[in-house]
Amino acid sequence: MRILYFKFRALVVTWLLRLIPRNAPVVYKGAGSAIALAEQVAILGLGKLLIVTDEFLANSGILDGIKQQLDKDGVAYAIFDGVLPDPSFDQVQAGEALLRTERCEAVMAVGGGSVLDAGKLIALLHTNPGDLKAFDGIQKAKHPGVPLLAIPTTAGTGSEITFASVITDPLSHRKVPVIDSKLIPGYVALDADIMKGMPPGITAATGMDALTHAVESYLSTASTAATELQAKAAVRLIFKYLAKAWHDGADMEARDAMAVAAFYAGSAFGRTSVGYVHGIAHQLGRICQTPHGNANAMVLPEVLAAYGNCVHARLADLAILTGLGDDGDDSATLANRFIQAIIDLRTEMDLPLKPKGLQAGHITDIVKEAVTETGDLYPVPRYLSDMEITAIVRGLLPAN
Repeated sequence: MRILYFKFRALVVTWLLRLIPRNAPVVYKGAGSAIALAEQVAILGLGKLLIVTDEFLANSGILDGIKQQLDKDGVAYAIFDGVLPDPSFDQVQAGEALLRTERCEAVMAVGGGSVLDAGKLIALLHTNPGDLKAFDGIQKAKHPGVPLLAIPTTAGTGSEITFASVITDPLSHRKVPVIDSKLIPGYVALDADIMKGMPPGITAATGMDALTHAVESYLSTASTAATELQAKAAVRLIFKYLAKAWHDGADMEARDAMAVAAFYAGSAFGRTSVGYVHGIAHQLGRICQTPHGNANAMVLPEVLAAYGNCVHARLADLAILTGLGDDGDDSATLANRFIQAIIDLRTEMDLPLKPKGLQAGHITDIVKEAVTETGDLYPVPRYLSDMEITAIVRGLLPAN
């Protein structure tokens, strides 16, 4: 009965994802595009911005060029730098309070996925006041948010193009998914210049996050010809450029390609959702505070292997796409090569493979919540058993 319920939920989610209206943002791309976007603020007639970021970025100098351009154009701004990893309700509420008291007309979010998610919700909360729990679900907000501009500083989450934000309930520590077309930013800058200072560990983790989005989108039963085109483009770019960006953060070609890859992957999974990798990774974040990209990397190849032969043909497509074989090879062989290539990539980039603080006593809770989240939200190619998920999570325990 549980599988029948999950299949019904998958049909509902797929239907809802395809019905959600989607506005395409205006996108500026390439080195210096963040400054070009800042220049547009005055042209758009916006008199005052709330710049949403985190404390590190606020003090890093990354905002200097943006602020100089705003000053030059006579645009006033206030800065909210209180966003933390996996932002919670109180951070969004504090940001909206500053937006309100400073009488800002728009939000410019500059940062990684946590900052972008918080910025999107700050903009939405301002025109839809109330309890953030009311946004839990699909298309719950009644009114569009204030104008929203997004400048990602990492190449991974794709939050700059998705109609989703994840916010943490500080009491239950549950990650609340908010899915609403009103969350899509109106303006985006994919600026490789801003990303060149990303540390190698963050480059690796966010890149694996983008890869997870692309692969899970491609395997989703909600995939379409349009999302498959974007997912494959993202996979192609990530396999070609992620390791290069990790080895040399100043490689602007690699940085630019990874920014585009994350954007493509975000666009794809925004229409298809994700799968068990995210279902498990979200629990590792909740219990062990494992950064999301690292958590995805820890279980991506293991989940793909667990799906078995139902995904072999699809993974074979990706193997051929990335030069791991040709059409004449057996699909199972190609699928295994693709899975091994992901293992090799995370090993090359020295990504952590074990969540800090994970204990055997956590496994039952992780499995239960991963099963519920995935069954309720994600149109996966096959529903894994509790035993299969338990084996994956147990493999993350530290060696005795």
